[in-house]
Amino acid sequence: MTDLATKRRLAELVAEASDGAITADQALTTRLPLTDLGLTSLSRMRLIDAVEDEYGVDIELDGAGWDLVDDLDALSAHLTAG
Repeated sequence: MTDLATKRRLAELVAEASDGAITADQALTTRLPLTDLGLTSLSRMRLIDAVEDEYGVDIELDGAGWDLVDDLDALSAHLTAG
């Protein structure tokens, strides 16, 4: 199970990274990939930077890391694991 506070914070970061194109509420409640809601590649890069800064992690820009930030549940689970 993912930590709800982490997921909420990530949803806020999505809203910031997308300049409001995706609201935190949309990011929090969707079952769709964030790109389906309008997360652009530039917004995804901003999101990666924000997550790396806030959580002190490195997200690889390969397929797995790139895909990770398209799914808020998976990203939250990744950050709260261990």
